[in-house]
This record gives sequence, structure tokens and C-alpha cells, in this order.
Amino acid sequence: MKKIVVFFVSCFIAFGLFAGNVEKVFTFSQIKIEQNGLYQTIKLDGTMLAGLNGEPMLPYHQIAMMLPPGEKATSIHIQGESLTTIPGTYELFPQQFMQPVSKGSDGKFIKNEAVYRSMANYPASPVGNLINSYLNGYAFALSTFTPVIYNPAAKTVSYYQKVTVQITTQPDANATLALKNLTTSANALKRVKLLAQNPEMMNQYPAKGTLKSNYQILIITPSQFQGGFQDMVNYYSGRGQASQITTIESIDAMPGQDLPEKMRNYITNQYQTNGIEQVILGGDVEFIPYRGLYCYVVSGSGYEDYNIPADIYFSALDGNWNTNGNSKWGEPGEDDLLPELSVGRMSFSNSTELANMVHKSVSYQGTPVAEEMKKPFLVSEFLYDPPMTWGSDYLELLVDEHNDNGYTTNGIPSAENFITRLYDTTAYNWSVGQLLAGINSGKSFIHHCGHSNANYMMRLYNWDITNQNFSKVDGITHNYQLMYTHGCICGAFDESDCIAELSTSIANFLVGGVFNSRYGWFNQGTTEGPSAHLHREFISALYNPNPDSAIAELGSAHTMSKIKTAPWIGLPGEFEPGAQRWCHYDCNVLGDPAMKIWTDNPIVGLAEQTNTVSFSLSPNPSNDLVNISFTADGTSDVSMTFLNSLGEQVFTRTFSGKNAGSHSFAIDLSGFIPGIYYCRMSTKVGSSVKKLMVVR
Repeated sequence: MKKIVVFFVSCFIAFGLFAGNVEKVFTFSQIKIEQNGLYQTIKLDGTMLAGLNGEPMLPYHQIAMMLPPGEKATSIHIQGESLTTIPGTYELFPQQFMQPVSKGSDGKFIKNEAVYRSMANYPASPVGNLINSYLNGYAFALSTFTPVIYNPAAKTVSYYQKVTVQITTQPDANATLALKNLTTSANALKRVKLLAQNPEMMNQYPAKGTLKSNYQILIITPSQFQGGFQDMVNYYSGRGQASQITTIESIDAMPGQDLPEKMRNYITNQYQTNGIEQVILGGDVEFIPYRGLYCYVVSGSGYEDYNIPADIYFSALDGNWNTNGNSKWGEPGEDDLLPELSVGRMSFSNSTELANMVHKSVSYQGTPVAEEMKKPFLVSEFLYDPPMTWGSDYLELLVDEHNDNGYTTNGIPSAENFITRLYDTTAYNWSVGQLLAGINSGKSFIHHCGHSNANYMMRLYNWDITNQNFSKVDGITHNYQLMYTHGCICGAFDESDCIAELSTSIANFLVGGVFNSRYGWFNQGTTEGPSAHLHREFISALYNPNPDSAIAELGSAHTMSKIKTAPWIGLPGEFEPGAQRWCHYDCNVLGDPAMKIWTDNPIVGLAEQTNTVSFSLSPNPSNDLVNISFTADGTSDVSMTFLNSLGEQVFTRTFSGKNAGSHSFAIDLSGFIPGIYYCRMSTKVGSSVKKLMVVR
């Protein structure tokens, strides 16, 4: 049982600014001591427990301070006041290795005995790693600090009730160059304000002139697939969002050392000249390349990858990600942790898969099945032992508001949603049959914490990803669904069709989601971990109760999750040998990033209605012919209209009101292209609408 001692409560923040320096004052007035076996942990409000592997875990607070325009941070200094010693002696819990979500237990417990015997105050420096980064032209200093002082040999703990953080700045060429990315975009400025702990600094930045906003969505795809995006272009145009399709062949003719760099240069140019906000990479890696980034994580014998498929390379536009020109792209100091725009990869290999993906995005947004958008599905597995670690503990932090682990997130409101949970327990493991039954019963968004690999996810293998297994998730019976998973490697789009690619490219099942191209990571025995942190911030962006802070689009919510977690990469043990950096790189959107995610049941003009005219369609789905039966009351004409998924009229017919009674007839569908259609039967007193799927 945990023993908790609460001393007193209060926390506030003050700000200050003077020439050459940026200051911020933090105060801490609540401390908790929790027993963890033979050890204790010290917690303060607004802080996260962290440390170097095998060394005492201490509470760290994040720093995300905006700097003057054209300047970078050169150093961070902290000044503590009102030092308070906690009565008693404490053996602080040693930081254990981060673990990949799909790795089994090695049974090791690590502790640096030399540190625990030391009489010197710990840590030697209270400040984490300093990171200079830029968000839409605004310069930021990102880091962390601890207000706690620990003497390991004496086992005493003290903390400062007041800490002044002072950042020294100086003019910098990269910071000046970043000013080119200043924008008037309301969405971008929203993200900047949500990150900055001193948003009043924005007033010092030069006013951006009227930015050309010729279009918002850039689609990059091979020339052979341009026409396949037309329905999506038309749909977004109807919503007031203009799109541009640019062929990968035309980009290949531009300057750059390789095609990924040429793509990034083109995206940067379009962002700066046209104010684009979303980029769709249209095609699998045989058509649209990726940039593989480097990361190393100290865990056991270490994890290293030189080729993490990371589409953040195309969304974070400062620097070039490889200053020293070696084989390690994205090393600390070469990276850009704050994305300017949103990128998603629609990973298809042929026109059929492209048609499926375009149709699912347009149908999900424009003509969803009513009353299903408040039915999230939480699916978790057993993760690790010892210590006993369950995926359900991470997923529960997605429900309602939580301030666990040093940051506050808005979760799925439990009082307003019908949340289904499928959790492993000590006495129970769920089955694939239960999973498929839950998915096929109609869900809005699947949230998964469990084991995965390139061809395995949620206990499903590649051969399980069939339209038949998800026959009810067809956009007619039930909505297409979204998914976010902590699972390892299931989003490895550099593989020959990983399981996430299959799930998003078949006709049924997923319309999109967020997946890891390499390992997902968790902190064993806790409810914190890099994958869970990103997931919480993603959900918080969608469910923020403040309409000025809420984010609706798949790609934008994903971008916000990376922006909000970026300061924590400055934690000890995270900057260079860091799992948080790893997840920052390998967590990608598969699907349409501009797609609006429904978090409430929408009122849609073409939603099915059956209260005015009684009629039926069969078979549904249909191929060449559809049989229609209806009953006329003999008092008014009956008008029948077929509309496509964009709301465009494609067929119409009128029946005389003089002929009362039941009527049956067939409509030839040979001229209908495959997809979703809506049959509307209207009389002078009202109309009814039903969905029809046309297949070949």
C-alpha cells in the first residue's frame, strides 16, 4: 500500500522580462512522499519524476519559454529561495530503464551504488538539457529543472519553494532565419500560445504582412494518381479549404541532395509563400520516399536505429536535420522538435487502395452514421512483469481530466461518452473474437496499448485484416473508425505493407490513425511513458473544453501532441539517450491529416432518416442493379434522387402521386462508379434518406 504525506497546497507562476534575459518565477507548495517497496518517491505539483538510469528519481518541471525575436538561448540559470527540508530520511527510487512496449521483462533492477553512497548534493546541476527550437517563426528555449536537492548518503530531501529561471539570450543567425516562418494562420498562432509559458513575448515579434493563402492542403503524389484525389479535393473545396496536387516527378526536378530533401524544400517554400497547413503524402514508399532519422536509447544493452521512418522531417521546417553531413539524421542539436504544419501519409500501392482511402475520408467526414461518434473503444493488454505493468493504467489517463506525471490533459468526458473497455487483467485475457465483435458493433475511435509488430496488432495478424472480418465497419452499417496505438512497429510503412497500412487501405475498417514506425516506449511499473505522453496530449487537443484551444483535425492534433511533449526531451536521460525523442520521431499519421475527427454526434444534412417516406434498398451493397420498394399515399408525387458522397445529384426520377399503394422497381447502376451514394425519397410532406454502397 502506498503511504502519502501531503504537506500543503498552492502553486502559481509569475513572469518577468529584461534586456538580454528572459525570466520566469515558479513556486512550489505541495509535496507528496510515496512508498515504493523499500524506496520512496518525492512528488511536487506540475512535475514529472525522471532521472539518469540507476540514479535517484527527482521531480522535474518543464520550461517552454519564448525568446526575443532573432535570438537563441545560450544558458539557463536557476536561483532557489525558501529552502525547506522534509523531516525524515529517504532512499529515493532509482530510475529504471525505459522499455519498448513489445519487449518482455529482463528481470533486472538497476541502481548506481556509487551515487547512493555519495555525500555530495544531488543532482550536480538542477537543469536539464537546453534545446533551442522554433515554432512558426517564434524562438523557444525548451528544458526542465528540479527544485529538489537530495543528499544520498544522508538520505535527506530539501526543496525550494520559489525558483527563478533565468535564460540568457543572444542574437543568432538561425533564429533570424526562422522569422521567415512567421505566419498569420490562426491555427498556428493557437499552437504557439498553447506552448509558450510567456505568451506576452509574442508582442515583440514583427507583425506578419498579409500572407498569401491560395490554398491550405498540399497533396504530393505520382502523376498517375492525381485523378484519384479529385473527390477529396472537391470535398475540401466545398468546406472552403483549397487544395493543390503537386506531382513527385515535378519535385524531383528541384534542387536538393536527394528526393526527401527536395520534397522538404518544396513544402517549406509552399508554407512560406502560400501558408499551407496540411500536407498529404500520397503513396507508399515505392512512390513517396521518407527520411530515416537516428536515435539511441540507453536501455539494457541499448537500442539504436539509423533509419526511423519519420514524417516529422517534412513538417518541422527549421534547419536541415543533418548539420554535420554524416549518416545520422536528426542527432541532438540537428533536430527540429516543433512542427510548423501537419503531415500525414496515405500509404497506397495502387488506385484501388487510393480510392478506398479517399472514399473513407470523405464519407467519414461528410456523411457519417448518426449516433456513433461518442463510442470510444479502449483496448489494452498485459505489458510487463516484474514490475507488473498493465496497458489499462495508461489508457485510463485518457478519460476525463488528469494531472498525473507533471502535466494536465483533458480526457474523453466519461459523462458524455459511451466508453467500452476491453482490458487484460490478472484473471482474464480478451480474445480476438471479442475484439472483432466490439469493433463491428460500431465504435468511434480505438485506443490501444499493447504488443505489436509489423504484421501484428491487437492480437490480429495481417491475414486477419479483411473486409469480411470488418464487414459491419463499412460506412453504412457503422462508421469507419480511427485508431491510436502505443504498439511497436505496426506503422512501419517502410515494410511491404505493415498491418497499419493494410488496416487503412482496405475498403472497410480504419479511416486513419496514429502508429509507430519503430518501437513504442513505456516506463515500467508506472503510468508514464513516451508513447502514453504523446497519446494523452493528442486526446487533450481533441477534447479541450476551451473552444479557442480545441483542435479537430487528425494531423493538427498529432502535431500539437509533439509540440506539447517537446520540452520534456530536455529531461535527464532523454536528450540524447532518449525514448521520448525516439517516439517524437517514429510516431506518424497514416491517413488524411486534414480529416476532421468527430468527438460528438454530428447533424448531417444527408444523414439517414426514415420517418417520412417508407422505402427499402436491396441488395446493399449492390453491384449492377438495386431493387427499390416504397409505398405511396396517393396524395402527392414521390421524387427519388441519388446523390454521391459529395452531395452531387447523379440520378433522379419522379413517380405520380395518383398511383397509391406499394411499388417495386430496379435501377441500373452500371453507370455508377463504386462508392457511397444516398437515395432520397421525397414527398410534399418530407423526405427520407438511405445509404447505398455500390461495389464492383
